[in-house]
Parts: sequence; C-alpha cells; structure tokens
Amino acid sequence: MFLSKDEIVRLTGKKTRHTQKQVLDAMGITWKENGIGELVVSRKHVERVLGGEPGEIYHQGQEAMPNFAAIGG
Repeated sequence: MFLSKDEIVRLTGKKTRHTQKQVLDAMGITWKENGIGELVVSRKHVERVLGGEPGEIYHQGQEAMPNFAAIGG
C-alpha cells in the first residue's frame, strides 16, 4: 500500500525527509506526512508515475495548467 522508509530512500537517493520531499516533488510524486512526521508515499501512485502514466493532480476542481506568469509569459 505504501513505500517503506528504505524504499523512499532508494527512490529518492536521499536520507533526510527535507531532501526526499524535494526529489519527490521534482518527480511529480505526491506525498503526505503522517502524525509523527514520516513521509507516506502511495506505492500505486509511484508505479503509475514511473510507468509513464500521468499522475493525478487536483487543484480545487480545476485542470492543472502551467504558470506562464512565472516565466514572464
């Protein structure tokens, strides 16, 4: 159901939560923190993302769009 701590280290190549979060964000992988601050990453989501299927992105009922203002467009 969820990746183990060791699997998250293997996936990200990082040992600290802060850097793991950065790598997961860059990979387009959604994560959550549980009540004791551990990262929770869905195995199914990772398989979808790494398998080439688009990740599920939710933005309050709107389709995700690029932020053209961030690049001056």
